[in-house]
Amino acid sequence: MIFNSLATTALGWHLQGEKRRARTLATLEASPFDRVRMAAFAGRCSLDSLEERVAELAGIGVTAEVVLLHPGDGLADVEAAARYLGEVVPRLAAHANVWWSLTADPSDFPDISEHDWVRLADLVAEEDPGHHPLSITVPAGSPLLWRRSFTHGSVRAPSPRDAWVRTRDHHKPVLMDMCGYEGDAEDPWLSLTAEEVVAQAWDGLVRRRYVTHGESYVDEEGLTWSEGGGTLVGAAVPRLALLRRFLAETPEEARHLDRDAPMLEVPGEFCLEFCGEHRFPRREYDVPPGRYEVEVVDTWEMTVTSLGIREGGTIEVPLPGTTGQAIRLRRRP
Repeated sequence: MIFNSLATTALGWHLQGEKRRARTLATLEASPFDRVRMAAFAGRCSLDSLEERVAELAGIGVTAEVVLLHPGDGLADVEAAARYLGEVVPRLAAHANVWWSLTADPSDFPDISEHDWVRLADLVAEEDPGHHPLSITVPAGSPLLWRRSFTHGSVRAPSPRDAWVRTRDHHKPVLMDMCGYEGDAEDPWLSLTAEEVVAQAWDGLVRRRYVTHGESYVDEEGLTWSEGGGTLVGAAVPRLALLRRFLAETPEEARHLDRDAPMLEVPGEFCLEFCGEHRFPRREYDVPPGRYEVEVVDTWEMTVTSLGIREGGTIEVPLPGTTGQAIRLRRRP
């Protein structure tokens, strides 16, 4: 199973006033994102309100990935956490547009052991007749990532390459839900440039380690998008709309091939290579005989240049010698 999903983080958007919530929904509807990570915030958000917000997201075609346990909720021990999960999961499980994340950082709960996290995951599965996707966000090398209770991996890592290296021998889907946010904060994790965010997202696409977006610019209300929703202002988002298009057009059977630049490939049918920071003057592809449509993508300038149909064998693709270039080959009749 491959989760072809592009997500953003707005953990507390649903705790805000009506006007800001409406602005968040309008922003999401116009964005390339089909999933938003939001914390349940036990004790700060009623189940009635949480369910209403999930239904509103369904109305605009967006999935709510509910982070069930958040620090400061008063659920520091496993028994309190289990009681809350027994309330919130059955309540939201009837909604088709729900994913579960047990927590964004298990280290925030020192009294809950690895065994306890698995027990809590099993409880979520028992209380959820719809069998929605379930994860827990951990470092890429954590053994929790591969426990059978979780449907997919959710990792934090400094780059998609790092996540791929640490998880390539496993067979679950892996999403990079924590990889840094576009912003200008003092925290390095919250001050990536838009160029870095876009490059990470494309690198994640070709490694099947899809990167969840975040944005940390403080607005006039003293909040950031990833804290409280509102309006997306970063330069990465419009460029991620182009990536979303390529994600939708990538065959599910495409598999990652690591050469001097990462690539997704269906041998003889399809390839998508991301050159990243490399400023290659050209690339060559050895493909079976046939006709192939060749395109060069400038992921920052958001241009897709068709080089027409080329005959198979060895296909040479000239490049502009700038960073952020991608190449796509698709077999044609």
